[in-house]
Amino acid sequence: MKYEEALMKPFTDLKKLAIGIVLSIIPIVNFTIVTGFAMESSGLGKAKASSKMPEWTDWTYLFMKGLGAFVVKVIYMIPALAFIAIGVGIAVSDIVGAMAGAISPQMMGQTADAASSQIAQIISQNWMALLPGLMAAAPLIAVGILLSLLAAFFSPIAVLNYLSKKDFSAAFDFGVILHKSLTSTYVMAWLVMLVVSIVVGAVLGFVPIIGQAIALFVLSVMSYGLYGQAFKEVK
Repeated sequence: MKYEEALMKPFTDLKKLAIGIVLSIIPIVNFTIVTGFAMESSGLGKAKASSKMPEWTDWTYLFMKGLGAFVVKVIYMIPALAFIAIGVGIAVSDIVGAMAGAISPQMMGQTADAASSQIAQIISQNWMALLPGLMAAAPLIAVGILLSLLAAFFSPIAVLNYLSKKDFSAAFDFGVILHKSLTSTYVMAWLVMLVVSIVVGAVLGFVPIIGQAIALFVLSVMSYGLYGQAFKEVK
């Protein structure tokens, strides 16, 4: 695995980097065209992978590939979102039921700050009544969080299999996906990108607008470059 090559790839061409950062600011474009460009940076489908970023060409192709990747990621996240939504729904329903008798009609005419303060006071005084609902919701939310981590782990390989085979259904070829994901090569690449993402996010998170755009583009190119290597190495 050429870790340094993948991590330095976004900086091999400052013009392409600048284009990517600008596009990463634009809604929809940032998770379609930019993602499609990052996928092309993986080197899959090419006779020889390059240490440099691809060209900003065939934008329709990049849009469609990026959109396909977005749909794959959403589908992989559905089980996690379902568990979290059910858990939150149970908790909210229980909280509303427990507080229904404690909230007075006079609160409706109060300012937002005053109402929030009174609600907080009611919750602090009646927190024992909220415990059953929270206890019932906690396992569901915990399962949802676990499933979201699994989706984040498996979906990059699913996207790359879709890119490699040029077939959307390949993103759900679980035999191939498990075979290529459950390896030390990919696990190490995923962990490296997890650490890099945390560091880059922490450094650029305080920079308004442009910081998030830089992080999005740079991390996308890095991750697909690194995951592309792992995908090709695992036969």
